[in-house]
Amino acid sequence: MARLRERWITLVAVAALLAAPGPVRGEERPAEETGKPQEPVSHSTSSGQAPSTRSPRAESTGSGQNGTVERPAVSPSTRSGQAPVEPPAQQTGAPEATVPTPGQVLVLSLQESILLGLKNNLDIAIEGFNPKIRDADVTAAKAVFDPTAFAEIFYSTSTLQNRSGLATNVVNENKDVDAAVGIRQQLPTGADYEVRYGTNRNDTNTSFLQVLNPAYTNDLTLTLSQPLLKNFGVDVNRTAIKIAQNEREISGDQFRQRIMEVTTQVQRSYWDLVFALENLKVQERSLRLARELADLNRARVRAGVAAKVEVTQAEAEVAARETDVIVAEKGVRDAEDRLKVVLNLPSQGQWGGAIMPGDPARFAPVTVDLPGVVADALQKRPEYRSAKVELANRELQFRFTRNQLLPELSLEGGVGVNGLGRNFGDANEELSSRDFYEASVGLVLTVPLGNRAARSEFIKARLARDQAQLSLRSVELNITAEVREAVRRVEADAKRVDSTQLGRVLAEEQLRIEQKRLEAGVSTTFEVLRLQRDLTAAQANEVKSLTDYNSSLANLDRAHGVVLEKHQIQM
Repeated sequence: MARLRERWITLVAVAALLAAPGPVRGEERPAEETGKPQEPVSHSTSSGQAPSTRSPRAESTGSGQNGTVERPAVSPSTRSGQAPVEPPAQQTGAPEATVPTPGQVLVLSLQESILLGLKNNLDIAIEGFNPKIRDADVTAAKAVFDPTAFAEIFYSTSTLQNRSGLATNVVNENKDVDAAVGIRQQLPTGADYEVRYGTNRNDTNTSFLQVLNPAYTNDLTLTLSQPLLKNFGVDVNRTAIKIAQNEREISGDQFRQRIMEVTTQVQRSYWDLVFALENLKVQERSLRLARELADLNRARVRAGVAAKVEVTQAEAEVAARETDVIVAEKGVRDAEDRLKVVLNLPSQGQWGGAIMPGDPARFAPVTVDLPGVVADALQKRPEYRSAKVELANRELQFRFTRNQLLPELSLEGGVGVNGLGRNFGDANEELSSRDFYEASVGLVLTVPLGNRAARSEFIKARLARDQAQLSLRSVELNITAEVREAVRRVEADAKRVDSTQLGRVLAEEQLRIEQKRLEAGVSTTFEVLRLQRDLTAAQANEVKSLTDYNSSLANLDRAHGVVLEKHQIQM
C-alpha cells in the first residue's frame, strides 16, 4: 500500500506539472502574443557624453541549472506599432572613445557606434589628409601667375689694346658697373611681361672724344611677349588650375565615400552582434527546454509511465544543446571583436570587456520608388560625381594638348626711356624728361619639324578622354545595378520577417500540441525533441531575418547615397 500511495502521489505531481497553463515550458512568449510590448534595454546618451559602461555582476543572472552566466539582455525584435522604447537621440558630437576594461560592459546605441567609428577609424583619418593636400596643389597651380621681383648687379673690367691711331693712349681700360631691379610676371592670357629699371656706370681712360667720364646711363623699359597660337588664351593657361581644383573635388568625394563605407560597415557589424546575442538567448532557451523535458521524463520513469530510454534521449539532446550554446557564445565574442576592430577600440592597447548594443532590431516596412532612388543615387553617389569630374579633367587635358599642336607665333615688343649724365642724378633727370626713348615690335615664329612629341601627347589625351567616358557609363551601370539589388534585398528581407515570424508561431503551436500528446502517452520524446529543435531554428531564423532587414536598409542607404543625410553627419 505504501508503494502504491507513493506512485499515486508522483503521478498526481506529474499531471499537475503537465496541465499547468501558459506558454510552452521554458519558452518566452513574444510581445505579439502577450499583447504587451517588450521592454528593450535602451541606454541613451546625451550629446557629447561617453557611452555607459556597466559591470557584468550587475547585469548578469543565472540561467537555470546549467550555471552559466547570461549577458545583459538585449530586447527581442520589436515590430512597428508595438510601442518599442525609442532609440537614443542622435548626438551632435562623437562619444568619447571609452574602452571598457575587462569585466565591464560598454553599452552603445547604433548612432553612438557610428560616431565612435567615424572618430576612431584610421582609414578616415588617412583619407582626411587628401583634401588638404589637394588644396595645396591648387595654390601651387595658381602660383604660376604670381609676379616675381628681381634685382641684379654686375661688375666688369677690361684692358684692351687701342686700335685707333687718333687715341693718345696705347691701352684702353674700361670699368663697368651694371645694376637693375624690376618685376616680371606671366599673365593668364599666356603673355610674359617685364618692367625693368637699370643703371650703368662706365669709367674709361680713353680721352679721345670722351665727353663724360665717368658716364651714367639709366633706362626704364617694358617688354612684352604674347603668344598668338600655341599657349594663347585664358582657358589654355588656366588648365592646370582647373585640373587641380577638380582633383580637390574628387578627393572630397572620395573622403565622403570612405565615411559612407565605414558607417555602413559599423551598422553591419552592429546588427551582426545583435543577432549573435539574440541567437545565444535562443540557444539558452532551447537548452532549458531540453533540461525540463529530461526532468519530466525522469519523473515519468519514476512513476512507471515511461521507459528509461526516453531519459537517455533527453539527456543526449541536453548535451547537444549545451554544445550549441558554446558555439553561440563564441559567435558573440567573434561579433564583438569585429565591431571593436571597426570602432578601432583595440588601438588603445586592450580589447576591453563586452559591448552591449542598446538598440534592438526593429521592423519598419518601407516603400521604395525604384526609378526615383536610381535617379537620386546618380546625383548623390560620390563615385559617380568623381567619375564626372574625372571626365571633365580628361576633356581639359584633351583641349590643352590640341592647342600644343599649333606652331609658336609670338608678338614681341618693348618700349623704354633712357638718360645719360655725369652722375646718377643727372641721368635720372634726363630719363624723366622722356626726350630719349626706344621702341620695338616684331613677330617670332617657331615651327617644330615633325612635332611628334606634341602629337603623341594629343593622342594619349584623346584616348584617356574616351576611356573616362566609358568609365562614367560603367559607374552609372554599376550604381543602377547596386540600387536595384539593394531594393530587392530590402523587399525580400521584409517578406522573410513576415514568413519567419509566422513560422515561429506555428512551431510554438506544434510543440505545444506535441507536448500534450506526450502527456496523453500517444507521442514520444523523439518527436518532442524534434519539434523543440524546429522551434529553435524558427526563432533563430526570425532574429536573423530582422537583423538582415536592418542591415539591408543600411546597404540601401549606401547604394542610394544618403548615408550622411540619414545619420546627420556633417562634413
